[in-house]
This record gives sequence, C-alpha cells and structure tokens, in this order.
Amino acid sequence: MLKQLLAASSDADYVSKPALAARLGMPLALVEEGFEALVRMGYLAEDGAGCVDLPCGRCPYASMCQREPVQMWKITEKGKGLLAAVEKAG
Repeated sequence: MLKQLLAASSDADYVSKPALAARLGMPLALVEEGFEALVRMGYLAEDGAGCVDLPCGRCPYASMCQREPVQMWKITEKGKGLLAAVEKAG
C-alpha cells in the first residue's frame, strides 16, 4: 500500500489526499496514515510551508485548492530509489 501511495504521488504535479484515496479505493484515513508512515520512513518530506508564505494569487495551485491550506510534499532521494526499484522489478 505504501508503494502504491508513493507511486501515485509521483505521477502528478498536484495530488489531493481525498482524490488519491478515491483513485486507490482506500479510506482517506488510511491514505493520511500512509503519508505519515512514508515521512517517518524517509520516503517523503515536507517541501516548504505551502500556503503560509505564498498569497493565493501567486500560487500555481490556487485554482485547485478551494482556498484551503495546501501541504506541499516532495519525494526524497530514498523514495525515488524505491520507485526505481519497483519499476525495475515490475
């Protein structure tokens, strides 16, 4: 499940947890727990402060976020390595 979350997160520039849950057929709570686990394991990391430092008018995601705070994440080098290994084994 964690590999699925990481792979699905890498497929798009913008991913919402509710949309990801629907796409993968998982409860939202499970997706949220999965993100927490991926962070703890070092596969995902917070990428900046999100909406705190950028006004909505300058935000590239403003049209998608419904004016709710956006949490930005990035896949770490460790995460990229895992995705590469999964693709190679695939």
